[in-house]
Amino acid sequence: MKIFFTVLSLFSLMFSPSYAEEAGGSCEDSGEILYAESQEPRGIFQFSSSVEKQEVCQPCSSLEANDPFEPVNRAIFGLNNDLDTILFDPLKIIYTTIFPKDIRDRIGFVLRNLTEPVVFANNILQGEAQDAEDTLRRFLINSTVGLAGIFDVSGSLDIPYKKEDFGLTLASWGFDTGPYIVIPILGPSNVRDACGRITDFVGDPINWVAYFGDSVFYSNSRTSAQIIDAKSDDDIISDLKKSIDPYATFRAWYTERRNFLANGYRQTLESPCPDDGDDDVVENAAATPAA
Repeated sequence: MKIFFTVLSLFSLMFSPSYAEEAGGSCEDSGEILYAESQEPRGIFQFSSSVEKQEVCQPCSSLEANDPFEPVNRAIFGLNNDLDTILFDPLKIIYTTIFPKDIRDRIGFVLRNLTEPVVFANNILQGEAQDAEDTLRRFLINSTVGLAGIFDVSGSLDIPYKKEDFGLTLASWGFDTGPYIVIPILGPSNVRDACGRITDFVGDPINWVAYFGDSVFYSNSRTSAQIIDAKSDDDIISDLKKSIDPYATFRAWYTERRNFLANGYRQTLESPCPDDGDDDVVENAAATPAA
């Protein structure tokens, strides 16, 4: 039974499509709706709950997708959409009805705080000493003064949360993304990011404590909370499904965001689809472009 819940938690952890805007280059206005990243607090599942709605241009058509498994991926994508309709949409309605937004934000803070040890480890592996120090300070402060992360005290002290994962660490080491894949139930990914999520799960000290402490209930509850919390504000899904080709839009969106983050950049809300060299595209001060 413990092994079953471990596998379940592992798969659920991988369900973290960090969708966002086009990362650069010139774009034509196609009328499609994408989103630019905001600072909404959420857990490791950076779904639409961590983005703020904003119209931007369609991803550039000149971008080539590394998608050799497209027929299979499209079939899985369709099944995942059906699962959203059957399972996650009702859960979202129940969750948002029971908990007001302020409470959901607090839950998001707690879940995000639990990811800090993994972020810290990836900071170290990427050689980002300042980021590692900031992450450790955030975790210690929010876990104590912030009451287990319910309150983001570190944010008020100008110690921002900086999301990192082993997929980005692999990118900083020069690993290519590999083919784009869609995982059943779990969603969009690529070979590099899927391997990164598995590594993050295995290396998460909180999961080890829960596993060896025989806290299957805790592990399963945490996983369930992460999924439901991530799905609680998924207006983005509805809008993406309205595009001419939702599958291609999801793929371009996911691929460009990961490439963008792998190169050490963050994008502002003011310029969701800038040209190269746009002043609104700023280098993440704590990251070195990884090429």
